[in-house]
Amino acid sequence: MQTSPLAVAPEWVVASCVAQLRHLYDTRTAPFVAPFADYSAGLQRSRELEVRLLQLDKEGAELRDENASLHSRLAAVDLAAAAATAAQLEEARAALSRAERELGSLYRDKANLLEEVVGASAALTTTRSALESSSTQLAQSRAEVSALREQLSALGASLESERAARVAAASELAAALGARDGALAEAERLRHENAALLRTLMEMKEGEAGRMNEVNRMHNQLLEREALMRQEAELDRQATELIRQRAVAEALSSVAAAAATAAAAAGPMGHQPPSAATSVLVAAPPLAAAAPAGAAAGLSGDWVGAVGAAASAAVPPGGAAAAAAPPPPSLPVPTSLRDVMGLLAGSPSAAQRAGGGGGGTAVYDMAPRPPELRVPSRVPVAVVAPAHRGGCNSLAPQSPGHFVASCGADRTVALWDVAMVAGPGCLGAASASASASMSGSMMGAAAGYGGGGGGGPPKVGPAITLSGMTAAVNDCAFTCDAAQVVAAGSDRALLVWDATSGRHRHTLTGHSGPVTAVALSPLDCRLAVSVSEDRSFKLWDLGRGFSVRSVPCARMPLCLAISRDGNTVVTGHLDGSVLLWDVRQCRAGAAAALVEHHDQSHPVVCVTPLPSWSDSALLLAARDGSVRLWDFRGAATMRTWRQPGFSLGTCGGTGRPRCHLGVSPDGRLLAAGAADGSVWVWDLRNTPSVSQGSPGQGAQPRQLRGGPGGGPVHLDAVVATAFSADMTALLSADKAGGLAFWPLE
Repeated sequence: MQTSPLAVAPEWVVASCVAQLRHLYDTRTAPFVAPFADYSAGLQRSRELEVRLLQLDKEGAELRDENASLHSRLAAVDLAAAAATAAQLEEARAALSRAERELGSLYRDKANLLEEVVGASAALTTTRSALESSSTQLAQSRAEVSALREQLSALGASLESERAARVAAASELAAALGARDGALAEAERLRHENAALLRTLMEMKEGEAGRMNEVNRMHNQLLEREALMRQEAELDRQATELIRQRAVAEALSSVAAAAATAAAAAGPMGHQPPSAATSVLVAAPPLAAAAPAGAAAGLSGDWVGAVGAAASAAVPPGGAAAAAAPPPPSLPVPTSLRDVMGLLAGSPSAAQRAGGGGGGTAVYDMAPRPPELRVPSRVPVAVVAPAHRGGCNSLAPQSPGHFVASCGADRTVALWDVAMVAGPGCLGAASASASASMSGSMMGAAAGYGGGGGGGPPKVGPAITLSGMTAAVNDCAFTCDAAQVVAAGSDRALLVWDATSGRHRHTLTGHSGPVTAVALSPLDCRLAVSVSEDRSFKLWDLGRGFSVRSVPCARMPLCLAISRDGNTVVTGHLDGSVLLWDVRQCRAGAAAALVEHHDQSHPVVCVTPLPSWSDSALLLAARDGSVRLWDFRGAATMRTWRQPGFSLGTCGGTGRPRCHLGVSPDGRLLAAGAADGSVWVWDLRNTPSVSQGSPGQGAQPRQLRGGPGGGPVHLDAVVATAFSADMTALLSADKAGGLAFWPLE
C-alpha cells in the first residue's frame, strides 16, 4: 500500500498547506460574496417594501372608504336636520299666525264690548227702566269677558310653549352644526394623514428606485463580464477551428502525395495525366506552421475517408482509359476547408455533363453557384433545440447585416450570427455540402443536435441574447439601418435594444392588450408600427421613445406590414379582411382606413412585402394554407399559390393564429413552415400559379425535412422562416422552440 505524502509530512507542513489552500479559496471567492450578498439583501428589502406598500395601499383604501362613509353620513344628517327644522319652523309659523288672528279677533271683540259698556253706562243715566236688563247684559258681558280672558291665558300658554319649542329646535340645530364642524375637522385630519402617508410612500419608492438602479448597474456589469467571457470563448473556438483546418490540410496533402505516387506508378512511363482530384489536392499550398499531433488525431474520420476515397477513385485500374481521357480543365486552387469539401461534393463539370467524361476522371466544378440560382439544402447545417424554451414565435433578418433575430416564449430575443453557422469558411457549411457518404452522419447530428459527440458539428449558440421582457415575445424586427432591435411582447409593451451592444434603449408602453406584431419603416429608422389585441395599432417614434398616434380598429388585427415606400400600413385581421392605412393621415389624426379588402373568410395570418417586385406587391398568407400575391393599390389578387398536402404552421393563442413567411432579398424564393414540421420553398418566378390555370408548368416547391429516414428535423409545426440578408442560409423556427439553419447551395 502506498502512503500519501501528506500522511508522512510534518504537521506544520500540513497546516501550512491547509492555510494556503484556505487563503486561496478565500481570495478566489471573496470578490463574489459581497455582490451576491448585496443583491440578496436588495431582493429581500424589495420584497419587504412591496409587502409594506401593499399594506399601506390597503390602509389608505380603508381610510378613503371610511372618509367617504363619514361624508355621506354627515350629508345625510345635515339634510335630515335641516328638513326637520324647516318643518318645525313652518308649523310654528302657522300656529303663531293662527294665534295672532284669534288674538286680533279677541281685541276686536273686547273693543266692541267696551263700546257696549260705554253705551250701557250712557243708557243707565238716561233710563232706569232698563237697569235690570242692562245689569243682566252686563253680567253676561262679564261672563263673556272672563271667558275671553281664559282664552287669552290659554293662547299665552300656547305661545310660551311655541317659544320653548323654537328655542329647543335652535339648540338642536346648533348641536348639529357643531357635529358637522367636528366631522369636517376629522376629515381634514384624515386628509393630512393621507398626504403624509403618500409622501412616505413616495420617499420609500424613491429609495427603492435608487436601490434598483444600483442593482441594475451591478447586473449590467455582470452582463459585460459575461459578454467578455463569451468573446473569449468565441476566440478559443476560432483558434480550435484554425488548428483543425490546418490538421485537415496536412492530412489532405499527405493523401494527395500518396495518390500522386500511386498514379505515377500505374501510368505508362509517367505520361498518364493526373486526375482532377489529385491535381487539386497537390495544388493545395502547404502550411507554414505544422498542426499539433493531437489535433490531427482528433479530426473526423469521415472527412479523411472521403478524401482518400475520392483520391483512389480518381485513379482508374488501367492506364488505357486514363490515357484516352482529355486533360482536365484548369481549376482554382482551394484556399479553405470549405473549398476542399465543395470540391469533393460538387457536381460534375460542364464538359462531363455534356457526355465527354464517361468512365474517365471525375472532374468537379469549384465555382460557387451565383445567388440568383441558389436554393436551400435539404440537410440543415445546424439544429438548435431548443433555442427558446416554450416555443419560437418569429424570425427577423438584419438588412444590411448577417444576423437573424429570433424570439419566443422564454421572454428573450436571440441574435444569431449566420456567418458563423452557415457562412463561407465555417465547418458547419463545409460538412453540410459534403458528399453523400457523409449525409447520414450529418442527418444524425441534426436530429440529435447538442450532444457532445467527438466528430459532430460544434455547438451553436446565439451571439447576443437580449432580455428585459416580463412575458412572451411575440414578434421582433430590425430597423432599416440595422442598428436597433424592436420586440413586441405579451406584457403590453415594446422594447428597443442596440443591435451591436445589446444595451436597452427604450420601453414603449401604451397598449392595453398583448402586442402581437411590430413592423418598421424601410426608409425611416425612427418609425415603428405595432398592433395589439386591444384592437388598435400605434405609430411610435423610436428616437424619442413615445407614441405618435394611436388608431383604433373595428376588427381584431393579427399581423401588419409597411409598404416599401413607407407611406402605407397594411393590417390583416381575424375575419379575413385586409385594411390599408395612410401613415401621413394617421399622423395627422385620421382614424379611417383608405381601403378595406375582404374576399375570403379565413384569418390573414401573415402580411409580408415582396422585394424586387412593385412597391405595392404584398404576400398574404391565410389560415387555409394559401399564399396570395396581392397588389394593394389596385386591391386585386395577382397570383395564388396552393399545394396539396401543405398545411400552414401557426402560433398564437386560441382563435388568434399568426406566422412569419421568409422571402429572399431578391424576391425570388418564398419559404413557409408547415404543420408537419417541414419547410416548403417556392421559386416565385417559376412556380405555377393557381390563378394562372397552368399547374403543369413551372418548378414544383422544394420540401425540406432534413431528419433521419426522411422525417422532419423539427419536432413541431414550423411557425417562422427567414432568409439571411447575404443569401447564405435559411432559418426556420418551430412551435416547440427549435431552430434549424439550412445553407443555400
